[in-house]
Amino acid sequence: MSTVDDPAHRGDVPSIDLAGHFRELGRALLPALVVALVVGGAVFGVRTLLVPKEYGATVVGQITPAQTLVPGDAFVEQMRAPFMGLAQDTNVLNQVLSEVDTGWDVNTLRQHVQLSAGPAPQLLIFTATANSPEVAAQIARSMLVTVAQASFANHARDVSRQADEVQATITAEEARNATLAPDDPAKADSDRQLSDLRAQLTTLQKTGGDQLTILSTPEQDRSPVSPQPVPEALVAALATWIVTAELIVFLRSRVGSKPNRAWARRVAHRYRARFDDDTTADGTLSPVAAAVLAQNQRDGRAVAVLLGDKVASPRSTVAPDGTGSVPHPILRPMSLADEWWQTVDLGRVAAAVVIVTVAGSDRKAAERALRRLHDLGIPTHLVLQPMRRTRHNGSTPPPPPKEAKTSAAQPSLPLDDHAR
Repeated sequence: MSTVDDPAHRGDVPSIDLAGHFRELGRALLPALVVALVVGGAVFGVRTLLVPKEYGATVVGQITPAQTLVPGDAFVEQMRAPFMGLAQDTNVLNQVLSEVDTGWDVNTLRQHVQLSAGPAPQLLIFTATANSPEVAAQIARSMLVTVAQASFANHARDVSRQADEVQATITAEEARNATLAPDDPAKADSDRQLSDLRAQLTTLQKTGGDQLTILSTPEQDRSPVSPQPVPEALVAALATWIVTAELIVFLRSRVGSKPNRAWARRVAHRYRARFDDDTTADGTLSPVAAAVLAQNQRDGRAVAVLLGDKVASPRSTVAPDGTGSVPHPILRPMSLADEWWQTVDLGRVAAAVVIVTVAGSDRKAAERALRRLHDLGIPTHLVLQPMRRTRHNGSTPPPPPKEAKTSAAQPSLPLDDHAR
C-alpha cells in the first residue's frame, strides 16, 4: 500500500524530537543549576532557622490476648483494632494532656502521636514527637498506659453489662421455677436452664480482656526528627533544577523575537525542515545545506534562498567545474520580509534554504516561511548563523576576497544574476 505525499496529509501527527529536546535540556542545565542552588539554599536556611525542632520517642507495647491467638490477618487485625481506635479517642488524648504538660490541645496532640503495628502480631509501636526528647518520651509512655487502661475499662464495662443481663434472666427463671410443682415436667427443663445460665454468668465473671503492657523503650536518638534541612533542601533543589531547565527550554523556543537554537530546533521539527547545529567557519551555511546547494547546482535544479534580518549574505561561488561561470540557474537570495512566494516560480524550486541569525528579530517571519514551504512540499533547510565574530578592537572583519576557484567540499551560495 502506498502513502500519499501531499500537503493535506504531511505532518498531521508530528513525532516527538526527544533527542533534540534532551540536547536543548543539556544546554539549559547550567543556568538551571544556579537557580536550583539558590532555591536549595533558601529552603535549607528557612528550615534551619525558622522551623522549630522536634524530637521523637518510641515505646513498644505487647498485647496479651485473653484467648488463644488464631493465625490469620483477620484475627490479628481484630486483636489490634481496639487499641488502634483508642489511640485516637478524644477522652484518651485528654487524659494524656492532663498527665503531660505540653500546652497543646487535642488536635495538636493527635498530630504528634502515631500508633503502628510492630514486626510481630502482638506488638504495637507508640511514637510521639515534641519539642524535647524528654517530653516526647513522656507522651509515648503515657499514651500506651492510658490506652491500656481505657481498653481494660471498656472490657469491664461490657462484661458488667452482659453479666447484669444474665443475672436478670436467672432471677426471672428462678421466680418461674418456684411456681412449678416438683412433679411438673417443665420444672426439670427450668432447672437445666438455670444451671446453664449460672455457668454462663460464672464464665463471664472470670473472663478477662486483652491486656496491653510496655515491652521495651528503645534508646532515643538525640538528634531532631524534624526539620531535616539537608535532605529537604536537596529534594527542593533537584525538583527546581528539573523544572527550571524545562522552563528555560520552553521559554527559549517560544518567547522572544530573536532566533536561537532551541527555537530553530523546534520549528524545524514542526515543519519537517532540516536543521544542523554546525555552521561553516564564517557562520554562513551548515555543511549539509552547502552540500545541498552544490548538488542542486550540478543537477540544474533551482533552490530558493530566504535571508532573515541581519544575516551575513553568503558569498558567490564559481561553478563546480572551475570555469568561473554558473552552468545552471540558481534563484537569487530573497528577504523573508518580502512577498517572495509571489515573485518565485515555486513549481521549479527543488529545495529551499532559510537563513536567520541570532542577531536578528524575525522569528515570526521565518516561521511563516517554513510553514508555507512545508505546505508546498518543498524540502527545506534551516540555517542559524551565530553571532558574527569581531576583531579585538571591536570591528567586524571584512569579507574574504573573491578567489578564482572554490573547493567543492565547502561551497558557498551560488547566485545567478539572470534569475533576478
